[in-house]
Amino acid sequence: MTQDAGRSKSRFMMAMEHVLREVNHEVISPAIPDMSVDAALPLIINVAKLRANYLKYAFELSADRKDNHPTADELAKLKHLRESYQEMMAVARELEHCIDRGYIDLPLSGKKS
Repeated sequence: MTQDAGRSKSRFMMAMEHVLREVNHEVISPAIPDMSVDAALPLIINVAKLRANYLKYAFELSADRKDNHPTADELAKLKHLRESYQEMMAVARELEHCIDRGYIDLPLSGKKS
């Protein structure tokens, strides 16, 4: 790749990044208009509860077993608990990503009325 082609590619990628940020902000921020720690708290609590349920059930399945492996029904429940936790954790991570990238407007701190 020539130096000019490299610069052209860099400019293009910077322009794409700018457009991606603008579009994501225009679409995502209105969907979550009142972002705050208080607004995010129910999601955070839900993720923690789902994680706890998943781990608790895994320990219940493991307790006092000798050669009895978990049954198909027990494994199906464990899988459901894992998938529920992972899905909501993905949402929490995506929210963090959107905040980090500026896709969601945050309240101004220290703003005096």
